[in-house]
Amino acid sequence: MKDKIILVAFLAICMIAMPLMLGSKAANLDPEAAQEPTAPNGSLISADGKIYFTVYNKKEDHIMELEGLEYITCVVAAEMPASFQDEALKAQAVAAFTYALNRKENGGDPDRHKGAEVCTDSTHCKAYASVEQLKERWGDDFEMYYNKVRRAVSSVYGEMLTYNDEPIEAVFHAISPGTTEEAKNIWGNDVPYLVSSDSSWDENVSGYETTVKVSQKELKQIVTDYNSSAEFPKKPEQWIGKIVYSDVGGVMSIELGGVAITGAKMRDLFGLRSIYFTTKYDDGNFIFTVHGYGHGVGMSQYGANYLAQQGVGYKDILYHYYSGVTLENYFVRQAQEEQGEA
Repeated sequence: MKDKIILVAFLAICMIAMPLMLGSKAANLDPEAAQEPTAPNGSLISADGKIYFTVYNKKEDHIMELEGLEYITCVVAAEMPASFQDEALKAQAVAAFTYALNRKENGGDPDRHKGAEVCTDSTHCKAYASVEQLKERWGDDFEMYYNKVRRAVSSVYGEMLTYNDEPIEAVFHAISPGTTEEAKNIWGNDVPYLVSSDSSWDENVSGYETTVKVSQKELKQIVTDYNSSAEFPKKPEQWIGKIVYSDVGGVMSIELGGVAITGAKMRDLFGLRSIYFTTKYDDGNFIFTVHGYGHGVGMSQYGANYLAQQGVGYKDILYHYYSGVTLENYFVRQAQEEQGEA
């Protein structure tokens, strides 16, 4: 009888211990990095206090429901190189969380999101990479990079940027042309916190300047396909007409073959990295010299990394790129609002 009791006890211990052993073997992630963040009041954020985002996975054509910390970690990992400075990663995390909140509160884009609040299309919302995709991308460095990104995100999770007490549309781009652009010049709306700011250090970033060469024949075909009314003089040097620039130097519109084309459309048509370009005709080809990468509005990611390298903290990085905003904690504000209503 005594032997049976001992055997039963041994089996019970094995049943408890086995899942723990298997779990630690499956993913050797930093426990601190994977831990739920703690709110400023010291209490662990409860299950009821978590935020979930509905995310339309464009590539796989389905909607996912993701817990906030998990989602923002995967967004930061997809949007910014994990090798970047910690303070830059933190700034990116706050911007990404704020952007997601803004979309959530405004109902997302019902048509393009198929009912979800955000999507995985980086040209419309924010890029997203699942843990499985990150393992593929980082290979043997997965644990190191994942833990680094997770720690950075966890340390600021819940912090958001607000303007007039509302989460801002915290847009960002890879490399500025040297000065960030005003939102009204890109999207037509005057947004008080998305104005020009100095980012001249971007000019030293690898990839700041790129060139695209388009043959005379190819350019004529592309423009004609875009607008069949285009007419091209005999001399290719005369194909380029009036160019309208923003204060920062972005091409608002350019005439090719007598057709006015916006800078944004030029990016699509000719695969340019930004609207900050010049063009010239040279020996049968049109040469586009492009500065920066992305729409140029909001935070420059490479600019943020440069500032972090100089010892600038994530808060000051955010205040530099987003004008007149306030940094506050979403969870603390929610708790205060609930106390006020009680």
